[in-house]
Amino acid sequence: MLDSIDSGVDQDGAEFHGLLTVPLVLGGEVIVRPEAEVRGLLVLLRSRNHPEGFRYELLVTGLTDHGKSYDLTASLNPSFVDPAVQPVADSKPTTK
Repeated sequence: MLDSIDSGVDQDGAEFHGLLTVPLVLGGEVIVRPEAEVRGLLVLLRSRNHPEGFRYELLVTGLTDHGKSYDLTASLNPSFVDPAVQPVADSKPTTK
């Protein structure tokens, strides 16, 4: 993290910047090198599981590696939806 960010001080939507410390690898190939620039936002999400009814997330919104930029949305959590309230996929095949 190049910018400090504090959910007690910073507002929803506050931007942050950082650098990757390890490469992003896909299929054994480096797709984004270490020290690529990372851009992101502090976001406030509703949460039924949190005692206060919300939670903060750091969302990565972009990477820049050797002049090439990638727009994306990524989070450390596997989903933006609370785990306990995610719909369960029906595994039964439907027939008509």
